[in-house]
Amino acid sequence: MPKSLKVALTHPKDRSEILTDHLLDVAAKFFLEKGFEGASVNQIARHAHASKETFYSRYPTKEELFRAVIRRKTDLMAAKLSTVLLPHSLPKKALTSFGEIMLERLLVEESVALRRTLSMEYRRFPELSKIFYELGPVRTYTTLAKYLEEQVFNGRLRKLNSQLAARQFMDLLAAEMVLKASLGVFPSPTKDDRRRKVRDAVEFFLRGYGV
Repeated sequence: MPKSLKVALTHPKDRSEILTDHLLDVAAKFFLEKGFEGASVNQIARHAHASKETFYSRYPTKEELFRAVIRRKTDLMAAKLSTVLLPHSLPKKALTSFGEIMLERLLVEESVALRRTLSMEYRRFPELSKIFYELGPVRTYTTLAKYLEEQVFNGRLRKLNSQLAARQFMDLLAAEMVLKASLGVFPSPTKDDRRRKVRDAVEFFLRGYGV
């Protein structure tokens, strides 16, 4: 067992939660490196220093393990976004913070690798893309749409279709950069590049929906 995990298990944090986090970290690494089909649950369990019984009691199928990996990552993102999309936050400030968090996350190598894996595995395992879409983009659109509805109610935005507007903002923000990153046609944008993209997306969005 890795020394870091041994130390963690002495922490007052729930041992089961610590073990689960460790298992999912190892599983995520295997999925990204080997793809869904190439990742062996037995290998994952062995590298996580977990017995097969422990592993299969938590994740009976590889699909459930994949769902748990995606759920954990999207839960962390959702928690972060909930700190900036607050009802009392003005749209320009909230959308800027939201955009910076989203672009940073969408363009890290791990996220790019995951999208490539899903694209390669789509024909054999179409359900994986559905899992990712439901737990990732759909949750993000829903969270953003709720914030936009609150701003309309508070008189800070014009009347809008919140789901459509959320998708429009995400397209303005990330469509081009995410596509280029997925295709590997240019180096990762700098922090300044991302900030300019966020600024432009927010300004354009508020021209249409601002009051």
